[in-house]
Amino acid sequence: MSRPLLPGPSLGIDFGTSHTIAVVRRPDGSVRPLLFDGAPLMPSAVCVDSSGALLVGRDAVYSGRRYPERFEPNPKRHLDRGSVLLGDREFPITDLVAAVLRAVAEECRRVVGAPRHVTITVPAEWGPARRRIVEDAAARSGLGRVRLVPEPVAAATYFAETLRHHIAVGSSIVVYDLGAGTFDASVVRRTEHGFETVALDGRGDLGGLDIDAAIIDHFARTYGGHDAWRRLTNPSTAEDRRHFRDFQEEIRGAKERLSRHQQADFAIPLLDREAHLTRTELEKIAAPHLEQTVGVTQGVLRAAGLDPARSAGVFLVGGASRMPLVATMLHRALGVAPTVLDQPEVVVGEGSVLWSEPARPALTPQARPAPATPQFPPQRPGPMTPQATSVPQPRSDIKSPPTQATPPQPPPLADAEPVKKKGRAKKVIAAVVVIDVLIVAALIFIFRQNDIGGDEATGLSASLPDAATFEQAGPVIDAHAGKVTSMAIAPTEDGEALFTSGADKTIKKWDLETGDLIEELPLTHFTEILGVTEFSDGRTMVVAMDTLFGFYAWEPETFDREILSEGAGYSDTSDIDRHALGTNAGAATYAVMFPDYSYLWDLEQETRVTGDITLNQDQLNSIRHFAVFDDRISMVTVNAEGELRLFDTETGLDTGLSFETADGWSDSDTAKSLRIVYTDGAPHAMVLSQERYYIWDLASGTFEGSTAWDGDLDANFVHQAVTVDGADALFAFDDDAQGALLNLYSGEQLTVFEDEDDTSNLLTDATATVVDGYTIAVTGFADGTVRLWNLGKG
Repeated sequence: MSRPLLPGPSLGIDFGTSHTIAVVRRPDGSVRPLLFDGAPLMPSAVCVDSSGALLVGRDAVYSGRRYPERFEPNPKRHLDRGSVLLGDREFPITDLVAAVLRAVAEECRRVVGAPRHVTITVPAEWGPARRRIVEDAAARSGLGRVRLVPEPVAAATYFAETLRHHIAVGSSIVVYDLGAGTFDASVVRRTEHGFETVALDGRGDLGGLDIDAAIIDHFARTYGGHDAWRRLTNPSTAEDRRHFRDFQEEIRGAKERLSRHQQADFAIPLLDREAHLTRTELEKIAAPHLEQTVGVTQGVLRAAGLDPARSAGVFLVGGASRMPLVATMLHRALGVAPTVLDQPEVVVGEGSVLWSEPARPALTPQARPAPATPQFPPQRPGPMTPQATSVPQPRSDIKSPPTQATPPQPPPLADAEPVKKKGRAKKVIAAVVVIDVLIVAALIFIFRQNDIGGDEATGLSASLPDAATFEQAGPVIDAHAGKVTSMAIAPTEDGEALFTSGADKTIKKWDLETGDLIEELPLTHFTEILGVTEFSDGRTMVVAMDTLFGFYAWEPETFDREILSEGAGYSDTSDIDRHALGTNAGAATYAVMFPDYSYLWDLEQETRVTGDITLNQDQLNSIRHFAVFDDRISMVTVNAEGELRLFDTETGLDTGLSFETADGWSDSDTAKSLRIVYTDGAPHAMVLSQERYYIWDLASGTFEGSTAWDGDLDANFVHQAVTVDGADALFAFDDDAQGALLNLYSGEQLTVFEDEDDTSNLLTDATATVVDGYTIAVTGFADGTVRLWNLGKG
């Protein structure tokens, strides 16, 4: 009787920027890395030999020293270029990737036979274009059809399967992945079906190679005056390029040795010098780069609503993460000691071969077909008033493995990919209350005169007269994969358009008449703010700011993006206390406040209106916020005794406006919160104490009254004001982050905005407009949906 055939091995491949790792899982369950020239790491390099054939791995590195013009050490960094020039010939990038994967396939067949299943890891944020390059390259290499797994999911699988860490369903781990060319931070949650990435962010321009470059810059201070140094670092001949490659290898080797020793020596080609580098020097050089990675990690934790102490662990992967300083800085910042391995670069590869595809079918991550939402009639815009906006905290819900459908592609900032949404969103507001960073400022409403009525009104317009107040109007709009982070409404020739940003790193334009998705814009980073303001040339513009303080604007009609700034003089938004968007002296302006200073940023000139305005002691001891007037942005403060002051943001000086004393403010009252709300276009200060909130008109200083509250209001309660049946009402959050509508002056709860099918689905943002004299609330939720509500006659 013939012996039954055993199933073939499984192959997992981590195609990295500098190195490629391949791991084989044999039929008996044993897992072993493939060795290339005796080592588990194969350089991802390619080089063209004299016959025009592509060499890969160490053969490419060796040949590249002789022919540097034919050599590419990091083809993964060029996936968006289409082709790469090697020598005098252009090679499609797919061919270069296929050559690397072909070497892996051949070694696998030689050692253990043809693989039955092949898994290749990819960054979780990669879009369909990049994924398709990898799939096509795998097909050309002879690997056939492959499965793609997000790198954080592969790392989490290794953490659970190989390290035997128990991760209960619902628990999350933090994956810090610092490779040669990129950095990614992720929160990965255990589900009944495997792992899913619930929040991620990263830097495509930060990795070990950038630290290597910083080391070279460090030595330029000592040797930069030598002619040989200039030849070395700016090579113009094949020989000089070969020397520079050798120098880079010397630097990389020294850096790796410093993970084990306090000092490393290396040679500087062309100068014929021996140099040495200490671990202390390396840490000083690397610290600014690593601080950025820590900041991104903290932002991802905030986005996921995860306390590091409650996570199942912080896991370091990627070759560059072995620097001892990485673990030290993360431990200091997060209060949790990370899990560190001897070979962090092999984690993702081994995890990929252990990963099994979830049994449930994956949803296709593409633009969802727009449901038939209510028909709004065309409206003529009234005067546009700047909107003050909130700072939402991004969250992404990304299932694994993503499928490879191609969504509509507007001109992208980067190859970003819409991702699959969760059914339920975890509450994140508790963390926001604790750290007091959710800035919920007021949005100003644009009341428009409808110019189509009578028999021409259809859809929502026709149904409003018979609709009950506070009812949900129309179907739910599936807007984003992950929570809706911000919304804005702007006029177009075809009526009002709704703009939404989401935790899937996209901004989308919706037709409010039909509910159809008009266009979407993938971004590289999460959106912090989304608002509407006027530019000095009279254009109404939608403005967005990302988490790296980059600004973008577009006309609502065309959605043609303009990059206003890619950094705005600041690299991270994580420590912003307050901000506001509006006009100041006729120019579109962004006001930003940090813990001890503030300044104004001119969005049109891409420059600061002011230098740093240092906050005085009274301001530092008070609760502070921005208020947007008709054509200026001011700062208002309230101290513990409930005393208000108004300051000029360009000078930091008191404007001298006298505020009336609040009736009923007692010695037991202490200001807990200051928020700005707009009624009839005018900013009002709302101060929350232990049992009441108090309201002042900021233009006149007049005290307008107070009302008791029942103790359920969040300290960040104010969201915006709206008119309901002729009376002022207030969008508010309670302590559980449920959205409610209160009578502004009595505090009476009028209605609650919640998903009737899932009360844990929290309100994340809201705005409003007027249709045929009816106020319509537009609310965004944590599960990525947008809902419309009839609030009755305005």
